[in-house]
Amino acid sequence: HYVRFTADTLALVKARNPGVDFVWIMGADSLRDFHRWQRWRQIVMTFPIAVIDRPGATLSFLSSVVAKTFDYARVDEGDAPRLARMKAPAWTFIHGPRSSLSSTAIRKMAKE
Repeated sequence: HYVRFTADTLALVKARNPGVDFVWIMGADSLRDFHRWQRWRQIVMTFPIAVIDRPGATLSFLSSVVAKTFDYARVDEGDAPRLARMKAPAWTFIHGPRSSLSSTAIRKMAKE
């Protein structure tokens, strides 16, 4: 399989893992410009998404194209534990302690 874009990766993960429930987790800062990604609507329709609040990204994400387009699929944060068993499109915005660390920095710290 040729994997170039996130949509390709997610389709491959889904195809190789039938019957497995996944949730795609991303920071609100990344999803703010999500509508510019290749096949972004397909991504939203592939897996439920947990959007993690990030410093400076709360308002820009909630007013973003993707949040407005898929507002009907928003799941209350209190129902986030059930997200993996929901059919896409489904997404939630998770508030909590915010960190300015990137996912790359967190992975690097975990390896140390």
